[in-house]
Amino acid sequence: MFLESTTPDTWNIIISVLLMIVAYLCGSFPSGVVVGKALTGTDIRQFGSKNTGSTNAIRVLGKKVGFLVFFLDVFKGAFVIILLQILSRLNVFHSVLDYGFYGMMAVIGHSYSIFLGFKGGKAVATSLGVVLCICPLAGILCLITFLIVLKTTGYVSLASTFATIAVLLTYLTLFFIGYYGPSFIEYFINAPSLANLLTILVPGIIIIYKHIPNYKRLASGTENSFKKKKEAPVEINNNVSSENTAEQ
Repeated sequence: MFLESTTPDTWNIIISVLLMIVAYLCGSFPSGVVVGKALTGTDIRQFGSKNTGSTNAIRVLGKKVGFLVFFLDVFKGAFVIILLQILSRLNVFHSVLDYGFYGMMAVIGHSYSIFLGFKGGKAVATSLGVVLCICPLAGILCLITFLIVLKTTGYVSLASTFATIAVLLTYLTLFFIGYYGPSFIEYFINAPSLANLLTILVPGIIIIYKHIPNYKRLASGTENSFKKKKEAPVEINNNVSSENTAEQ
């Protein structure tokens, strides 16, 4: 009886809500913990900053495994959005919600994972995956800003913060003067919707909030920097380092 009375619009709403749950679960997947245990037998929650994000993974597990965690964290934010973009182009399914809602749920999942007792990372990499799919120009400027600040200061926390600000400013600028025209060009510098602009604020707030301890260490001069001379790593499984670090 329910199936017969359900309209196509109702199904679209139901599927959109289910995909928001999928986005949250994708974001909740603890890449750093799973990859660390699977490839090195190490739980990164026990070492370094004890955070599950990719910066701590790079520090604790090494660059190769750490960058694998980074790309998985980026993909977590992008997966549902890419799926929706493909379905839309094939005219199979059109979401009734702005893509930003799915990205927002993935970021919330990463930071407050259901698989980790609602704890998690600082969502920088996952937010990057979201932004690259929805607003590529903001994603590119985010990466450039991050690399410049990291190279200049050595502080991941500062680089993450300035990259976040760069994304928010780009979104705000494009909201007022975004381009409408040929699809390829518009994809890179399109004007985000109001819903998209509002939903990107949530990852921004989470990133800033999660970095408050880092700001306190920066103020006291105790924040770890890639420019500072590193102590010798402690030999734990796969040369795990127990350095305290700013974490994504």
